Amino acid sequence: MTWTRFATALAAVLLVASGPASACTFCTGALRSQQTLRVRCAQAKLIAHGVLKNPRFDPKTDDGFTDFHVGTVLKDDPARGGRNVITIPRYLPVVGNASPDYLLVCDVVDGKLNPTYGISGGAAVVEYVKAAATLDEADPAKKLGYFFPHLDSADPRIAEDAFLEFARASDTEILKAAGRLDPAKVRKLIADPNTPAERLGVFAFVLGACGKPADAEFLAALVKQTPLPDRTVSAFGGLLTGYILLAPKDGWAFTAAVLADDKRGYAERFSVIGTVRFFQATRPAECRADVLVCCAALLPHGDLADQAVEDLRRWGYWDLTADVLAQFAKPTHAAPIVRRSIMRYALTCPTADAKAFVAAVRQSDPKLVRDVEDMLARFAPAAPPNK
Repeated sequence: MTWTRFATALAAVLLVASGPASACTFCTGALRSQQTLRVRCAQAKLIAHGVLKNPRFDPKTDDGFTDFHVGTVLKDDPARGGRNVITIPRYLPVVGNASPDYLLVCDVVDGKLNPTYGISGGAAVVEYVKAAATLDEADPAKKLGYFFPHLDSADPRIAEDAFLEFARASDTEILKAAGRLDPAKVRKLIADPNTPAERLGVFAFVLGACGKPADAEFLAALVKQTPLPDRTVSAFGGLLTGYILLAPKDGWAFTAAVLADDKRGYAERFSVIGTVRFFQATRPAECRADVLVCCAALLPHGDLADQAVEDLRRWGYWDLTADVLAQFAKPTHAAPIVRRSIMRYALTCPTADAKAFVAAVRQSDPKLVRDVEDMLARFAPAAPPNK
């Protein structure tokens, strides 16, 4: 097993173990860590809009400094002391025809202003931030309804921040806001080649939440391209999720076909596994039969069989026990990670067939059974303390 294969599998286990994320399932890890302007401003001690002047270096230390001339104060703090010029400890030159207009966010440390964030922007950014600051966190539909029209703002900073609001919103919040969203705008954003690829998965999920049958056809055309463009591959899981939400029968059939096709790339099929896990986690009863079909499609393929086997074990889905156990003796499934996943499944499964299988392997390969039993015991949930 290659290091890349191991790292990918480990990442999947850690993702599952960490539980549902608060951010949209289809945004990347890098996006999850970014704060929106609304959040930054809520935490800030001082927010002001003004202009940058006099960028310079200290010749003795090579430290950079820029003067910020205060124009409009959106949120004040006594630490400003009424000053109209704040020195930012960074070199921030105004290049070419760029505007010197700037929105500055400050914290206060030991009674002194500490500039923590800033972006270039004029009056549109100020009005955007003012309105965002009034939104109620407890009303996600209204909150996302405000940011939605800004997704295609002419100001790239506003468009990026509005997208971050959707990327950091939970799946449930996006679904609640669906009635306020315009699918035509989302289709346009997805189709636009200038839309960053990292946004496509989130936009596809949004389209799945608010779209119509015609939008299902739009998403189907994207995921069925041959070969898939690189930007589509990177967002394949989100695009496929939107397709399933809008056309469940056709979407699930296509999903199972992709998983069964070992001529497709590993990354592409692995992203589809993420889609299956999403539906199992968010609507297990409704999608159980389709999830089982997808897992069955993966079992014959040694490169990803362990993913399906471990998922079935975690979910307590024992319907495919005969199929799972049948993979154990196949040369294509001889990799230790696959054999151990099947043994974990068999040791956890309550059926008579699984118990008989464990007994037989205990005779032929006692070390394997013993090692997997030790691992299960090591990671078993701790018993609650006695009262």
